[in-house]
Amino acid sequence: MATRGYKIAAVLSILFLLSCAYSFKGSLPDNIKTVQVEQFRSNVTEYGLEQEITSLVTESIVRDGRLSIDNESPDARISGSVTHFARTAVTYTGGEEVEQYKLELRVSVSMDNTADNEYIIRDETVSEWLLYDPSSETLNSARERLIVQVSDAIVRRSLSGW
Repeated sequence: MATRGYKIAAVLSILFLLSCAYSFKGSLPDNIKTVQVEQFRSNVTEYGLEQEITSLVTESIVRDGRLSIDNESPDARISGSVTHFARTAVTYTGGEEVEQYKLELRVSVSMDNTADNEYIIRDETVSEWLLYDPSSETLNSARERLIVQVSDAIVRRSLSGW
């Protein structure tokens, strides 16, 4: 009876490992091995967001390792535009000083398959936000954290789906 239990456990373990291996592939078409990350654009007044996002998305794709960067003849292109950046006071102290701010960043993202000129992702919004306490963190530090969050979400969406 114990041998049968071990066999069932072994079969279930193998099935589990196979399902994990499959999930690493993501939802990209098989012909996509290289990608170009185009310079993101910006429709907001906050300076530099588009450059930082472009750089972090590129770094994240390289780190991920499923695709390589090719700016000459890529299989796919990722492009995007920063559409919203806002800092809003959320909570106040009794003395009416800001206790907490909310930072929000939205980016419209597209990814196209260059072989057949079809979109894999078309104008999808990636939106992230965070709260920060101005007494313990600077705006620049919170902004950097938010840019990393958005860049990671863009790569996750581009390579794996939601």
